[in-house]
Amino acid sequence: MKRFFFTACIMLILMSCTRKDPVYWFDAGSSDGAAGSNIPYYPEKPSSGGEEGGEETKGYAPQGYDLVWSDEFDSQSNMYSKWSFEKGGTGWGNEELQYYCENGVYSPTGQQTASVSNGTLKIKAYKITPSSSSANREFISARMNTKEGWEHGYVEMRARLPMTKGCWSAFWMLPLDGPYNVLDPSGWGAEIDIMEYVPGDNAKAVYFSAHSHDATPAAGKDTGYTDPTTHKLYSFCQAGNVSLPNNWHCYGMEWTHEFIRGYIDGTEYFYAPNPMPDTPNQFFWPFDQKFYLKLNLAIGGSWGGTPAADFTEETYEIDWVRVYQK
Repeated sequence: MKRFFFTACIMLILMSCTRKDPVYWFDAGSSDGAAGSNIPYYPEKPSSGGEEGGEETKGYAPQGYDLVWSDEFDSQSNMYSKWSFEKGGTGWGNEELQYYCENGVYSPTGQQTASVSNGTLKIKAYKITPSSSSANREFISARMNTKEGWEHGYVEMRARLPMTKGCWSAFWMLPLDGPYNVLDPSGWGAEIDIMEYVPGDNAKAVYFSAHSHDATPAAGKDTGYTDPTTHKLYSFCQAGNVSLPNNWHCYGMEWTHEFIRGYIDGTEYFYAPNPMPDTPNQFFWPFDQKFYLKLNLAIGGSWGGTPAADFTEETYEIDWVRVYQK
């Protein structure tokens, strides 16, 4: 979620029909979806669950993967033991409008921007009266990071997303050791966005992105990942179409040395092959290292847009987050 992403992603959307900039669409609520894109990765579909997380949902972890870490959000104390919180109202590189609260609590009022109840995590954004406690920001929210990191595996979240204009919910990853652009301080660096949703941009579009130094469009650089066998170019940002994002859905990623694949409810819609699998190169494929997970609800910004005039509060609700490895 860095500033350069938004111009690039908008360009991707506008150019989605061009040969070198594919965007793959499917409808998770449709029986057939878009031609050529509705291919279940793991065809066993779980039950949909209920309003407060509902019955236990197995998710879509591929066969051969074992659960190594999870947060089922069954207690507030477990949340604090597994996640840390960022704080501040700096705009976060994207001209965002929110102030992130330390430990998920806005101290002047006691409003909780991250809390666990009834088996789910609620990340809440509120419109407030600006003050020095919020760095004079008009909105408060939460941004959470796992205290552990992993290299490769299958990562999945079950969540329902806020649909009010101006919200920008995300489930993403950055390298555990050092800054994301440690190899090239002036470049994009390494970032995996498993799910980003901006209802003001497109009410159904959910985005997956795999950012690297030479895949994210920039002067003199590539605009995606070229399959070393077929030579087909895959965009660094691809979109899936979810008919009701405020219903429960699973957002997952399979991540290996050879490829990254993105899924919604077990259906693949993102694919990025390692362009140099036999000759590891961190500039082309900086994903062979430990990454940690991030959850946040931003407001406004370069991509989030102007919040709805009647915005008062919104909730990004997460049933669970799970990490599997072979």
